[in-house]
Amino acid sequence: MQSGISVSSELHDAFSNFASDSSIFCLPVNITAESLTPLSPIRFSSPDAFYPSLSQLSSVLQPKTPIYLLLRRPESGSSSLIALTYIPSNAPVRAKTLFASTRATLVRELGSEKFASTIFATEEDEIVGEDAWRERDAEKNGSSKARFQREELMGEKERALEAVRRAEEEARSGTPGRDIGIGGSFARKNGGIGAPSSMAMPVDEEAKNALGSMQPGDLVQLAIDIPRETFVLVGVENGTVPNVVQSHISSSSPRYTFYHYPDTDVVIFVYTCPSASSIRERMLYASSRMYALQLAEEQGLKISKKVRIHVVSRCLIGARLTMSVDRSIFVR
Repeated sequence: MQSGISVSSELHDAFSNFASDSSIFCLPVNITAESLTPLSPIRFSSPDAFYPSLSQLSSVLQPKTPIYLLLRRPESGSSSLIALTYIPSNAPVRAKTLFASTRATLVRELGSEKFASTIFATEEDEIVGEDAWRERDAEKNGSSKARFQREELMGEKERALEAVRRAEEEARSGTPGRDIGIGGSFARKNGGIGAPSSMAMPVDEEAKNALGSMQPGDLVQLAIDIPRETFVLVGVENGTVPNVVQSHISSSSPRYTFYHYPDTDVVIFVYTCPSASSIRERMLYASSRMYALQLAEEQGLKISKKVRIHVVSRCLIGARLTMSVDRSIFVR
């Protein structure tokens, strides 16, 4: 699907300058007057400082406004260019459709061979968060480069098409569908987690019962029965210590895991989506995350922290869980 929008001469000039000037970290791109146009470039906070420079991107990210970010990432004495598309879940329907259907044009007209990778994001933290970039690196290093690039390109295309399809559905019905990725466009229910007013995903009773009876140290894991599109209970573990949580989570399929941290009232929601997951699994789990959170809320759980992890690693999961608990206790 193409939008009919093309790269402006101003963007061609700005991109040429960006590609040749290694001090420029990011070239933001917008759509104005039916053309792809450049915004003011963002320079590295210090030479070749990729991670420290990420926070600067917040200045051009808005919760309801899509944008393209052309990024430079220094690597071993050289650098690679990344084309990132940011389409927040709360963006207007037309903007979602327009940016999703134009992203291929942007890369193609600037020269697809000039970009090492493309990224699709729906949340600010997926862009400015160092953890998100390190998780992408871990995924990439876990497979051959060629295989990773094929999976990445296929996944990005599917996510873009999904964004367009959902936006078109919303336009026809006048109401928002499931959220795309982390975040959501649903109204809050009784002041609780943002979610639709009624569950659109069926739930097995044993899943409800397991969530409703959680105690400190308990771990409840849910999955989606893909053919039935139904939440099902994978298992319940009692007396679970943080450093063994990883052993209960699948490294090949997505999962929604609810963990009541021992000796606290902190309940953590962990959404895992390994790179080996199928495209359909990725789409369904990402778009149903808010329903899983609403389900937990309806069973009486108060979710203190939400964690998204792509790579099921004991060190990574343990660190993220401990960090979440420390922050929750500190805030209180």
